[in-house]
Amino acid sequence: MVRRIRPVTTPHPNPIIRGERVWLRPIERDDLEQAIVALNDREIADLVGFTGPVSRQMAEKWFDEEVAKRHGERQFFFAICELGSADLIGECGFHQIDFGIRAEVAIFLLPEYTGRGLGTDAMNALVDFGFGELGFHRIGLHVTPANERAIRSYEKSGFSHEGRLRAWRRRRGRIIDDLVMSILRDEWEALDRPRSWDLPPVKPPPKRTGRARKAS
Repeated sequence: MVRRIRPVTTPHPNPIIRGERVWLRPIERDDLEQAIVALNDREIADLVGFTGPVSRQMAEKWFDEEVAKRHGERQFFFAICELGSADLIGECGFHQIDFGIRAEVAIFLLPEYTGRGLGTDAMNALVDFGFGELGFHRIGLHVTPANERAIRSYEKSGFSHEGRLRAWRRRRGRIIDDLVMSILRDEWEALDRPRSWDLPPVKPPPKRTGRARKAS
């Protein structure tokens, strides 16, 4: 019998990988349902490079073959959660890893959480983990030129433009370019912001004091 690990249902008070507003935890099978809804959203699918709908069976196969076997060894898959919550609001991670040298990063948020700075915060936390704990010297990514909001977010996290890959992929019936962006270790070290490990533990909600009054 396969032992089923109980899913994360409560937030950690002092998570290892965190930003100022979000924290990262490994993706679990129970996250797939919400992730499927996001990846079947036309705009999200277009921005992250999915060309067709994702079924539950496809997601389960991906989890078994990629997440369960490769997380922490050849790739990293994280759920993005707001501080004080364990609910998935997006995903991010590393792939194409050459440990000690470089990795590529990918990220997306559920539609209702975009435009609030949470993606930038999650990227900051992920980059801190990559440089600080995994020892990368370069972290790169691809983004379509039309995704202006994502480009601005990556720039805020310290990514620089490297170049343009011409006629790189198909998008909605046309062949389009991709932009290449990256951040190097010395550029990350020069950023004027606290690192993930510098941030204080999450404050628990205040406890109620005194006895409740009886209803008259």
